[in-house]
Amino acid sequence: MSIQIQHNKVDYLFVGAGASTTLLLMSMERHGLLKDKKVLIIDPDKKKNNDKTFCFWSEQNEDLTLKCQHLISHKWDQVSVNRNTPEYLFPKNYFHISGIDVYNELRRIIIQHNLQRVDSKVIELVSIEKAVKVITTTDIWESTIVFDSRPPQYLPLKKEDAHLLQSFIGYVITTEEPISKINCVDLMDFNVEQLDSTQFMYVLPLGNGNTLVELTRFGLASITQKEADPILHSYIIQRFGNYKIHDTEIGCIPMSTANISTESIPGVISIGGRAGAIKPSTGYAFKNMFTHSEKLANNLKKGIESARINNISRFRFYDRLLLLILSTQPSQGKRIFQSLFKKNQTKDVLQFLDEKTTLIQDIRIFSTLPIKPFLKAVLWVVSSQIQRLITPFILLLLSLSLLFVYKITPNIFHGIEIVIFIAGMFLIGIPHGAVDHLLESNNLKVNIKLGFIINYLSFTFFNFVLWLFFPTIALLFFIGYSAWHFGQTDLREWQPQNTNALKNASWGYLILGIILCGHLAETNSILGNMNVLKIPLNNIQGKEISIFLAIAGFGWSIFEKSRKMLLTILMLLVSTELPLLTSFGLYFIGQHSLSGWSHLKKAMKVNNASLYLKALPFTIGALILFVTFILLLKNDYLSYFNENMTTIFFVFISCISFPHVIFMNKFYKNNFKFILQEYF
Repeated sequence: MSIQIQHNKVDYLFVGAGASTTLLLMSMERHGLLKDKKVLIIDPDKKKNNDKTFCFWSEQNEDLTLKCQHLISHKWDQVSVNRNTPEYLFPKNYFHISGIDVYNELRRIIIQHNLQRVDSKVIELVSIEKAVKVITTTDIWESTIVFDSRPPQYLPLKKEDAHLLQSFIGYVITTEEPISKINCVDLMDFNVEQLDSTQFMYVLPLGNGNTLVELTRFGLASITQKEADPILHSYIIQRFGNYKIHDTEIGCIPMSTANISTESIPGVISIGGRAGAIKPSTGYAFKNMFTHSEKLANNLKKGIESARINNISRFRFYDRLLLLILSTQPSQGKRIFQSLFKKNQTKDVLQFLDEKTTLIQDIRIFSTLPIKPFLKAVLWVVSSQIQRLITPFILLLLSLSLLFVYKITPNIFHGIEIVIFIAGMFLIGIPHGAVDHLLESNNLKVNIKLGFIINYLSFTFFNFVLWLFFPTIALLFFIGYSAWHFGQTDLREWQPQNTNALKNASWGYLILGIILCGHLAETNSILGNMNVLKIPLNNIQGKEISIFLAIAGFGWSIFEKSRKMLLTILMLLVSTELPLLTSFGLYFIGQHSLSGWSHLKKAMKVNNASLYLKALPFTIGALILFVTFILLLKNDYLSYFNENMTTIFFVFISCISFPHVIFMNKFYKNNFKFILQEYF
């Protein structure tokens, strides 16, 4: 039986029916944004179970406490760590909200404002003209604005990143003897086995004789029921005596310093964990979700369809250090947290975790912690940053060295230029595109299929014919897909925020603009040999455009806070004083091809030698194809490209790179999903 697909339009569409959606709808309700609006919430889970606990610390008169008062089920004014003497949090309290109360609040808003809810799974979000198309398993919807609260997807880890899981399994119990400290939360009790992770107990007296006793793990792997049950049982028996289980809570929260994938789709606004609400070092998110919801609703009322969660860079650095320690030195976790709470007042620690302390206060807190693991983590981060900058820094030094030789002894330079360029092309430039047959599977053992070779040569031949009969169209086509591909590879390497196809193409055009306009005389010479129109500017004007584009590149790199982007722009600016072939080679071989080669190695988990051996047959094939091109294009009857070897080279690169761009695009999409699966 086929499913009848419906196509409907709404004003606001929410993907997900969790806490972030509820908090945003509460804020929109207060701002009058739901009046006379068609609103749809889509989630496959009916949210009828009390499957989550949301906690936060706050003062009684804070916005968060006042506006969520009706959801708060419990509050405590004391906190204990490691069963030490309880500390008063005044003027703060520790608050508890049950997941079921959040879901019931969402149901109230749906009924009161006549909103619509669909129990379905979202398959894809697609940008269309002035709207977003949301494709589910049962329907197709259109909305002007979509709020996406699906779980965050993280970009591949950099060397200085860490990705842990905060997993927990808890029992809601009653005991034969009532718990005495009903106004006190046991925030962290490390008197349990660590199991090569950082593990602690979390105890919340819920009133009416009920207590939530939860085992939490910060580790690379989630805790299992088999591991948790004996630890929980032993802890409860030892501390509280006989007990009865009334409910079980199981969950897992990502703790990651990796950038969240934010493939930008106009009209789609990320909320919740997808917007970065989860604090990496603690897993707490409720307070950030509330603050983000308030900002977003306020902006929507003003006609602004965005709001960012504030990330203070020094606190992200602290998070990175802690997660690196917990992932590489898990035995240090217990020691660090015990020192943190033992040598500092709990309310000061909570202020620090809220990211509201001054730098002086931060230093005071860090002075109470064991210094050695943090020094190791700092050295690891610094060395990783330096290693990441080695390639662009070497390229900059190489361009400066070549410029020195070029200005002093141009004859010697031309000999060096040819040797370096040919060696670079056949050592890395062509090989990075010679494993395209492996890209869809990420597997070195895949055999070369005849169908793949036929398809590849067909794409190449199509481009070749286009050059013979429609050179202007072929040139524009070449520049277009090259710019997009260069941008895709560079931005995947640097991982800036909000990567999308437009951003990829813009960066690629900027790169090509600096190179081509910076060598306008040579560029026009090649265009003349290609029998296409020359750029109607002189060399000085070309240099001015190149410098203007470089300045724009500097601004972009500063905005993205990317040193690698900055060094690349500097290298390109220096290379405008070198011949065109050298300038192109420095970027194409040293930056683009090396990055692509690195991505292939990481995805296939192999070394350089293994990958190069797999690339060798197609590298040799490319050499044979290049010789064939020379023989064909040197023929007066076949083409206009018979006067200049550089022109023939660019035509050849154009023809073989067209299918490569297609297959690399598939690789980046498939490989990105493959990497994400490793995390979740």
